[in-house]
Amino acid sequence: MRMRSALMVAVYQKQLKLSSLGRRRHSTGEIVNYIAVDAYRMGEFLGGFTQHGVLYYNCFYPLSFWVVGLGALTGLVHLLICGLLNMPFARFLQKCQYEFMIAQDERLRATSEILNSMKIIKLQSWEDKFKSLIESCRENEFKWLAESQFKKAYASLLYWLSPTIISSIIFLGCALFRSAPLNASTIFTVLATLRGMAEPVNTIPEALSAMIQVKVSFDRINTFLLDDEPKNESLSIIPSQNSDQSIMIQGGKFSWDPELMTPTVREVNLDVKWGQKIAICGPVGAGKSSLLYAILGEMPKISGTVNVFGSIAYVSQTSWIQSGTVRDNILYGKPMDEARYEKA
Repeated sequence: MRMRSALMVAVYQKQLKLSSLGRRRHSTGEIVNYIAVDAYRMGEFLGGFTQHGVLYYNCFYPLSFWVVGLGALTGLVHLLICGLLNMPFARFLQKCQYEFMIAQDERLRATSEILNSMKIIKLQSWEDKFKSLIESCRENEFKWLAESQFKKAYASLLYWLSPTIISSIIFLGCALFRSAPLNASTIFTVLATLRGMAEPVNTIPEALSAMIQVKVSFDRINTFLLDDEPKNESLSIIPSQNSDQSIMIQGGKFSWDPELMTPTVREVNLDVKWGQKIAICGPVGAGKSSLLYAILGEMPKISGTVNVFGSIAYVSQTSWIQSGTVRDNILYGKPMDEARYEKA
C-alpha cells in the first residue's frame, strides 16, 4: 500500500512538472494507466514474497533425497528443462504485455479525444466513424491480451503436470541408480512428498507472469518519471525592488520542440511596465498563447533573455470550478468578506 501510494504521488507530481514535449508524449489516458494499473501492480507484487512456496520446496525436496537417494537427482533435470523452456516464453510474454499496455493507452487516448470533441462529432454526424475507431482499438487490445493469456495457460499446464512427471522420473532414477527399493512404502512416501510440492510448483507460472507485468510497469513508470522538465534558464525571476519594469523580453526565440530549426516564436522584444494593460491580437496560430507560455517559462527558450520582475499569475481560457457552492468557488478557502464578496 505504501509503495503504491508513493508511486501515485510521484506520478502526480511529475505530471505537474512535465515539459511541453513530455505532455505530448504522455496523454491523459496514459497517465491514468500509470496510476490505476502500473502503480497498482508494483504495489501488489511485493505481497507475493510473503508466500512460502520457496520454503516448501526447500523442505520437501531434501526429503525426497533422504527417501530415494540419488534417484531424486533425475527429478531436478525436469525442473531444469522447464526453466529453459520458459526463457523464450518469458520474453514473448513480456512483449505481449508491453504491446497490450500500448494498445490500452491508445484506446484511452482515443476515448478521451472523442469525449472532449463530442459536440463537433455530433454536429458532423461522425458517430459511426469514431465508433469503428474505438472498436478497432479494442480489437487490438484484445488480441494482445488473448496472446498473453494463451502463453500463461501453456506455462500453467507445463507446471501442473510437473509433479506427475517428476514422480515418474524419480522412480526411473531409483531403478537406474538402485538407490532405493521400489516398494509400497517408498512409492507412497515419494508421492506424498511431491504432493506437498505441487502447490508451490503450481504458483511458479503466476509468479513469472507477475514478475513480467511488474517489469513492464516499472519500465513505463521509469520512462515517465525521467521525462523532460522545463529548464529554469528559460526564465529569470527578479525581485521588483521598486522597479517600474514588469516583463522584459529581448531578442527572444522560442520553440515547443528545441530540435526544430524554425522557432515557433522569434525576434520577440517586449517591455511591459507596472500598471500597463496590454492586448495581443492576431489570427489563429499566430503565437499569442505561445508568447504567454514563453513569459511563464513553459516554452523552451532558444535564445534571448526573459526577465519577470516580481510574481506573475496566469489565468487561462479553460473554465474550471471546484465541487461546491458558488460562494465556495468565489472564496476559494479564504475567510468571508461581505464587501469583497458582494463586489465579486
